[in-house]
Amino acid sequence: MRVVLDANVFVSGAIQKGASFRIVQRWLADDDFEVILCPELIAEVADVLTERPRLRKWIDLPTAHEYIETISALVDLVSDPGSIEATTRDPDDDYLVALAREHSADYIVTGDKDLLEWEAQAPPAITPVAFEGLLSA
Repeated sequence: MRVVLDANVFVSGAIQKGASFRIVQRWLADDDFEVILCPELIAEVADVLTERPRLRKWIDLPTAHEYIETISALVDLVSDPGSIEATTRDPDDDYLVALAREHSADYIVTGDKDLLEWEAQAPPAITPVAFEGLLSA
């Protein structure tokens, strides 16, 4: 199974022990599924984890940098996707849709309501909890 994990899944996985954490840990430990990552997505994760002071109460900078390096080292990054016609309510999310489509992802795993509520989504967007359920089935 091939998936795009939204930056919010990686960020939540770094600072909380919920479904996002378990998904990231499972990906790091096993190869049950393939994660599709591009430089733009890694940069978004890095920006959130290193540039937002309010996150320091959950993750310190050295740990954030180590987490980003670990994620980056475990995949062969694909090229940033080409631009697509605006397809979501939030144009900042369009690159995730383009990434998923260009690399034949089965799902976009996200906590973003703009992606989750978009009914015409192809591939479908699902929550981390729903994805965890698929992995357990």
